[in-house]
Amino acid sequence: MTDESNDILPTWIEVSYPANRGVIGLRGSHAPLSWEHTTAPTRRIGDHHLFSVPMREGELVELKVVRDDHWAQGRNYVVHAGEHLRIEPYFDSPEPKFVRDVIVEHKGKSQRLDVLLPPSYDEQPKKRYPVLYVLDGQALWQHSTDPFGTWGMDGTLWFLYELGAIAELIVVGVHTSEYRLQNLTPVPDPHYGGGNAKEFLELMVDGVVEHVNRTFRTEADREDTGILGSSLGALFALYAAWTRPDVFGKAACLSSSFWWADRWAVRHVQSSPPPEPRPVFYLDSGAAPQPMEEDVRLVDGFHHTRSMLRALTQAGFDVGFDLHRLVFPGQAHHTASWAGRVALPLQLQFPVTLQPLDSVRWGTSHEENDLETVSSAKPESAHFKTGSYRTLAR
Repeated sequence: MTDESNDILPTWIEVSYPANRGVIGLRGSHAPLSWEHTTAPTRRIGDHHLFSVPMREGELVELKVVRDDHWAQGRNYVVHAGEHLRIEPYFDSPEPKFVRDVIVEHKGKSQRLDVLLPPSYDEQPKKRYPVLYVLDGQALWQHSTDPFGTWGMDGTLWFLYELGAIAELIVVGVHTSEYRLQNLTPVPDPHYGGGNAKEFLELMVDGVVEHVNRTFRTEADREDTGILGSSLGALFALYAAWTRPDVFGKAACLSSSFWWADRWAVRHVQSSPPPEPRPVFYLDSGAAPQPMEEDVRLVDGFHHTRSMLRALTQAGFDVGFDLHRLVFPGQAHHTASWAGRVALPLQLQFPVTLQPLDSVRWGTSHEENDLETVSSAKPESAHFKTGSYRTLAR
């Protein structure tokens, strides 16, 4: 006979929430948790609460954080035996919060922004967040009315947060409808003109980024600062990260206009020393169903993006590490395509982080803590709690 006690794995749930906002506890589907009664933490240090749920190998527990008599927003968490789950819950905000029509002035120029704060921002006053700057901010949100279409990115972010698929972040929508062609292009094109990206990048770095870091609780390091765009916005995103890698550590480039000015961006990458420190690049494009397609919107710059992939790998970038490239067959060069796939670069560039349980801090043994922490993870097989929370099957 085997000793079943040897199969018991310490399973830790660490909840960070300001102690002055209420009493934190857990309810769940596995003893010592229950849906009817709140379980107090095993240990507490300031705003940090640690819960222990002994479980056998292969078991799952479904749980929910409770503040006094209030349930946290979002889906239930599901934890596997032996995991260490770190949660930073929010109770009062059912969705992200907008700060609209921010005007930044710099050297006689002005830039309009919309800032989307994550759901936990008001309830986690000690927490700082990574930042993503997104071009074409006039078309990003569900309430946007851009004639060329909208992304509904706030809805996408909300689902990703609720699923625990990405870290919470501050998203800055940078309006670019005015002088878009001029501001987003690094050099003039013989047919279209433009070429003011150097001046616009200065406005972005010394005006917009400086203002956002001063005004909001950001993680201001380059590793936590990204820029994303589509079409000409993607061309600028690559240019910004290549030129100022000290500011933008990540660039996501959807359906990039690398054809601009006789493929200037490709030639620039081929002829320039790679930036240091090195950014992380995400490239994608649609691809026409038929190989002889002549409609440029259906071709979607597929071959130009492939050329950029080749140029970046020749410059030392490593596919799967600091360079990602995806192709979407049949997707054309339009907003609906970008809205449908923006969740991919968000997950690749702002993943949920893994870290070990701090056994010294909590006074637990090494054997108990040879585990990984999933920061703010909300695993996939969770249920919504609605109405009376006791109606769940358990």
